[in-house]
Amino acid sequence: MLKVAFIGVGKIGQTIAYSVIFDGLAKEAILYDIIPELPEKFEHELRHAIATRGLDTEVIGTNSLDDVNNADVILIMAGKPRKPGMSRRDLFVDNAKIQIDLAQKLPPRNPGAIYIMVANPVDMMASVFMRFSKQFTISTGDQVETMRLRSFIAKKLKVPVNKVSGYVAGEHGEDAVVLWSTVKVNGKPFDEVAKGLSKEEVENYVKSIPGEIIRVMGGTTWGPATIIKDIVRAIALNEGRVMSIATPRTYQGEIVHISVPTVVGAEIGPSLEPVLPQADKERLNKAVEDFYKVYKENLDHLLQTIKQ
Repeated sequence: MLKVAFIGVGKIGQTIAYSVIFDGLAKEAILYDIIPELPEKFEHELRHAIATRGLDTEVIGTNSLDDVNNADVILIMAGKPRKPGMSRRDLFVDNAKIQIDLAQKLPPRNPGAIYIMVANPVDMMASVFMRFSKQFTISTGDQVETMRLRSFIAKKLKVPVNKVSGYVAGEHGEDAVVLWSTVKVNGKPFDEVAKGLSKEEVENYVKSIPGEIIRVMGGTTWGPATIIKDIVRAIALNEGRVMSIATPRTYQGEIVHISVPTVVGAEIGPSLEPVLPQADKERLNKAVEDFYKVYKENLDHLLQTIKQ
């Protein structure tokens, strides 16, 4: 069991914290937010729920980053949420400033921690945080898209979801890339069992369903929270599970985060990129190139606003 810090306990942060704690993964949970009383009152809620389950988890709610110390894993949800009609990239400058502040304050108190970025645009925020903190950071990346892919195929083909495998990679969001070479149903390639389900329909679902959920429900919470909990679980239990998370790489001198199926355990890696077919590698390379172009433009603008 780990000491886990949750930075930002709004709607998604609360759901992630609940999922992690009630999966028995945290010996101690630190709940941090800047909103007065919110972490404290959420702590009470969790303690009430913990009491009925009899879990041995200590929970601390705080408005002070001084209380976030010696954590093994730090999940960062702090930032403005995505609203209907917004792209994840629209959030860049405002949320990047928050990440820079956290990047300066968290590492001195949390040596050796693994940082998991959740705030959107998640891959770019991971890159910003790692650039300014110099600490190893991963993004939850396309593991959410990967589960959306599997669930949709299972529903459409009327098969158990555990009979569907496959990964989504690239940048989290509308520019994600389905690695069709990895998609199998009952061990058979997708093309052999599609039964009228087109790749275009699957890709459209994966990329459009978050916006539809946000439009109707105000945000995506339960799906992402459970999936993000599984990333923590893979680390805590050293599962060595292959997950499509975004890990850092250097491209034209900048740290960038792009999702690739990667072994996740107490250590992160290796990735499966070297064994992917050339066509998938080329699509990933294009995803890195496209990510870098937009990220660099946003980063340059951010650095200019900081100087002013």
